[in-house]
Amino acid sequence: MIGVTGGANVKIKIALTKRDVVHYSARYELYEDVSEDERVARRLSIAAERGHLDLEDLRQVARWKSPRRMSLVEGNGEPDVREASRVSFTAKSERLRIGALRVLEGIEWPRASAILHFVFPEHYPILDVRAMRTVDGPLNSYTFRIWAEYTRLCRQKAAEYGVTLRQLDRALWTFDRAR
Repeated sequence: MIGVTGGANVKIKIALTKRDVVHYSARYELYEDVSEDERVARRLSIAAERGHLDLEDLRQVARWKSPRRMSLVEGNGEPDVREASRVSFTAKSERLRIGALRVLEGIEWPRASAILHFVFPEHYPILDVRAMRTVDGPLNSYTFRIWAEYTRLCRQKAAEYGVTLRQLDRALWTFDRAR
């Protein structure tokens, strides 16, 4: 079991075995529309090649992650979305990479992590309340330190198991959903 200490003495750990990860990631389709995941992934891959998101990209990924509070996302202007995402996509610092996205209205830790995941799928997991329950992490009280440690832990476990971050992410989400 790999664990890292998060803020406020939180212990984040992935207790799923490689077999569990394979099993639960395959079951993701029982709960979610995988074609929607793939549509968002394609859209954000194009945005990554372009070097920035446009407002419709932001709307699509925000709605995919959580349809709640979309009115906040609608408060963003096209120039701000392009600039914030351009800064994020080219940032060398992890803090700036996620922080640049979080300046946009309606883009908190989970949505920002989803953007980073679909733009850089080999580097970032998606921060989600279901996944955090699976790893015994904090629910809805995220900080940069918690996100960075969760990201590092997921990268480490995905590499150890020889799975993608998306497979690991789906397994963590599905494990919680199934129980």
